[in-house]
Amino acid sequence: MRPRGAEDQGSVSLLTLGFAVLAILLILVVASATQLQLERTRLTQMADELAIDAADAMDIPAYYAGSAERPTDQAAVDLAPASMRTVVDAHVAEYAHRLRLDDAVAVAVVSPDGKTAVVTVAIVVRPLFGLEALLPWTDGIRLTATSSARAH
Repeated sequence: MRPRGAEDQGSVSLLTLGFAVLAILLILVVASATQLQLERTRLTQMADELAIDAADAMDIPAYYAGSAERPTDQAAVDLAPASMRTVVDAHVAEYAHRLRLDDAVAVAVVSPDGKTAVVTVAIVVRPLFGLEALLPWTDGIRLTATSSARAH
């Protein structure tokens, strides 16, 4: 006769190992999601700063020559698309380095109404640790952020 409970020996160790592996995978997935959220937040900050810089890029020669539209009651001045792009291109590397987004690029710099600067920046983020659970995103996840600022 076998003692009662003999067939259960060793299964607690296997169960503990299974739960430990599951907990480790869960921690790694949450860490990867947190990394993506932090990258998105920094990218949004970069887009905000670039939009503010682009909103300061008025067409100075046209303004002083008198050919630019006079500011309205809201004190909005005309923006120069070429000047906006130049300002954004000059600052994108500086902000990317400071925010640790070295691969970030300015995708679009536009002014839909001539008074508002709209800047879109993008980056490709690769999830941490190369997890099998994140296999569909091994080429990276493309994050974009768009921000606008009004010229005054």
